[in-house]
Amino acid sequence: MVDSGHSHIERIAYLPRSGREYEVEAKPVSSMRAALEPSGSRAPQRVEFHLLLVVAGGSSTHMLDFTEHRLGPRSVLWARPGQVQRWGDLGDLDATAVIFPAGVVDPATDALASVEHPSGPRFWGLDDTAWSDVAALVSVLRTSHDAGGGCVLSEARRGASRHTLEALLLRLAGTATTQPVSPASDAYLAFRDAVERDFAVEHGVAGYATRLGYSVRTLSRATRAATGASPKEVVDQRILLEAKRLLAHTDLSAARVGSSLGFSDPSNFTAWFTTRERLSPAAFRASL
Repeated sequence: MVDSGHSHIERIAYLPRSGREYEVEAKPVSSMRAALEPSGSRAPQRVEFHLLLVVAGGSSTHMLDFTEHRLGPRSVLWARPGQVQRWGDLGDLDATAVIFPAGVVDPATDALASVEHPSGPRFWGLDDTAWSDVAALVSVLRTSHDAGGGCVLSEARRGASRHTLEALLLRLAGTATTQPVSPASDAYLAFRDAVERDFAVEHGVAGYATRLGYSVRTLSRATRAATGASPKEVVDQRILLEAKRLLAHTDLSAARVGSSLGFSDPSNFTAWFTTRERLSPAAFRASL
């Protein structure tokens, strides 16, 4: 159902306590209910940090960018910064929320686990062996977080939590059904980050190549190796995702959605969207 009566998606910011920046937080979802429910946890939210929901028991649903995931025992859901989520009923859910900011893991872990990739793996139903490993690592994170209390974290404790998180993310990556075609190159990673930052103002691959100091051919080769898609397809997919988010979760007109994404002419946006989605913006909104 389309939400009406608002022109933006609520942003949930990363606001760590002083002295605990870049901490890996791990706490029971039940402790978050008071903070979530008064602001309408079932309204769409755009998180500005990584959120792993690790479910030990109970059941619920969680919408993440138009896909509703059914949470149950031994399942894990990963919401990345910028993605739009909607919580289900939290009353029956026994789960841990693992929260960490973008950029906290090292580049090698990022490449192997697609940590900062918007289209990286997002949902797992784990078997007994994988669950045992994941649950043990989450327990270590929770114990470390609880032991820290309100104190400023030492570099040793911060490092230990970060390495435990990296082990957790790599364990999850090892259970994914698909893997990157090849290790992501520096050129692709720079392009991916630039698209995430500038997709609303830069639609052309040549513009990204100039900004990043690569040739269009180099970007094409690196992007196809990492994703199987062309650079233009990557840019278009990112713009299309944002257009769908705004059409689904706000009451902005199609013209204003197009304008916010860098289209100067509403008819150009309508034609561009219709070609890629096989529905006009109005028809897409109505279909929800």
